[in-house]
Amino acid sequence: MNSIKEKTSVSKHYALFGIEFILILCVITISGLLSHQRNAIWKDDASLWGDCTKKSPSKARPHNNLAVAYNEDDMPDLAIQEALIALRLRKNYANPFISIGNAYYSKGSFDMAIMSYKNALVIRPDYPDAYFGMGNAYGKKGEMEQAISAFQEVIKLRPYGITARVNLAAAYGSKGLTDLAISELRKALSLKPDNPDVHYNLGIAFEQKGLLLNAREEFRIALSLNPDDREALRKYNELSKKLKM
Repeated sequence: MNSIKEKTSVSKHYALFGIEFILILCVITISGLLSHQRNAIWKDDASLWGDCTKKSPSKARPHNNLAVAYNEDDMPDLAIQEALIALRLRKNYANPFISIGNAYYSKGSFDMAIMSYKNALVIRPDYPDAYFGMGNAYGKKGEMEQAISAFQEVIKLRPYGITARVNLAAAYGSKGLTDLAISELRKALSLKPDNPDVHYNLGIAFEQKGLLLNAREEFRIALSLNPDDREALRKYNELSKKLKM
């Protein structure tokens, strides 16, 4: 099932004359300038949290949030650097280990990523993000039993999320456990029936089972929800030709 797609506030009393009115105009002007400066500084999350770390260098949370932003901007080395600062500033802080794990994952260092996620779980054993990261890393390593176990833990802790279910279905599919994959995808659809990726993945699973009519219908639904999905269009057309033969 390698084709399955894997899945983050003044009211003012204005004086109408004299010196008070002039002062209020000054306040409004200064406030506008400050707002403009803030907008310039906070053009993205990395800029925002970078500014926060400069103003509060001894607080761990801004450093970790900056690490998160660096990961989102595909700068894993800077993310690791900021997460390590956060860990030095606050002991038993699980979040930076997630940031470090995510950075190593993006670098392709899956063993290092898994180690970081496990460190997060030592501090916070019920942390679904740690299990989710582990599942993805194990999946990249081809260790599907461990990936399945990790995604199952995510679902126990976060039963209403669908991404872990989709990834669990992918892990099942890679082991040829197509019926289990279909079961997970149907559960995901019961939570979010208008998700085109889940319909696409269910189509892949049905196709593997030889249920071509069911598969084509899932690709059709995926296309109706996301007309720009070229892969769903390709699969739909491919199955339509097969069914006409």
